[in-house]
Amino acid sequence: MRNRFVFTSSALLLALHAFGCGASPGGDTTDPSGEVSTPAPSPAPGTPATPELPATPAPEPETPPEPLPSETEPPPDPSTPEPTPTAPPEVTPAPAPSGVDGFGVTMLYPSLPGGESWALAENATADKRFDPQGTITRNADGSWKMKSTKVRMSAFPSSGYSANQIATYDRDVLASRGYMQAPNDWKNIEMTGFVKVNAVNNNQDNFAWYARGGKHNDKNSGCEGSSYKGGLHYDGRVRWEKETWHVSYDQAPYKSATSALKGRWVGFKAVMRNVPGAKGGEAVKLELYLNDNADKVTWKKVYDMTDDGGWGGDAQHCGGAVGAMPITWGGPIATFRWDSATDVDFKWMSVREIQP
Repeated sequence: MRNRFVFTSSALLLALHAFGCGASPGGDTTDPSGEVSTPAPSPAPGTPATPELPATPAPEPETPPEPLPSETEPPPDPSTPEPTPTAPPEVTPAPAPSGVDGFGVTMLYPSLPGGESWALAENATADKRFDPQGTITRNADGSWKMKSTKVRMSAFPSSGYSANQIATYDRDVLASRGYMQAPNDWKNIEMTGFVKVNAVNNNQDNFAWYARGGKHNDKNSGCEGSSYKGGLHYDGRVRWEKETWHVSYDQAPYKSATSALKGRWVGFKAVMRNVPGAKGGEAVKLELYLNDNADKVTWKKVYDMTDDGGWGGDAQHCGGAVGAMPITWGGPIATFRWDSATDVDFKWMSVREIQP
């Protein structure tokens, strides 16, 4: 009986061994449904296996805080969605340089033959076409200094500025004739300035180069205060604003253009020019450029958009038939503006009429 048990056990072991030699090294790969699954690859020898982790969603980019409104801008209505221009920002190359101005700064667009131009004079305090509206002093390097938290430095065309010479503020009339005060008002312009922020109270405030209007005050229902404002914020953001009248603002979305400005020179250009509109009429092309290393030459386009009559909607306040009409007319004042900075150096400022 014992011999029979040993023989039976041995036979059984031999059978099991034969069956195991024909099996897959990874064991049975057939699941209960009958489909064959592919085994996971083994790690390379000497490489520890890495456990598979669940996918983690990428964090959403942090939205920079909105700047505090200036004294001339009302706080935004929280119930009103952020307006955006009808035409998305366009990706177009910067124009080929067209020479240099009197400071040796590269001009991006050619000057209009016989057109208006202004440049910061050697003796800026004696220039009748320049009104800094505050005390400026000369630095040892030839640049100028302004110490004020509310700056509005005005540049006038050769005909100057006089509110008494503005016959009407009716938006339809201004758009039809192309100017507010005189035919040589600032309209299609390249506006340039180099600035250095030495001290600032609010890093979210900004420089703004603007034109296409006159004085920004409450007279005449604020209708003299039309403008496009190209903004460069002290924290490196840029955007365009449209002021249909004073004070009625629409803002384009922010873009990040550079690092914080404090303590270094940067060049900043705002270009506004009339172009044929997609809807038939005139539209306004708005461009911002930055010379981040202040070498006068290396200009980079940092904003590009077109107002084709779908941005804003408040021109009826000043007689316009279409609320969102572009500001296609010229104005007698081009302004270099900044707020909340207590010490700013500036130089190489100019305004030129360009070939649109």
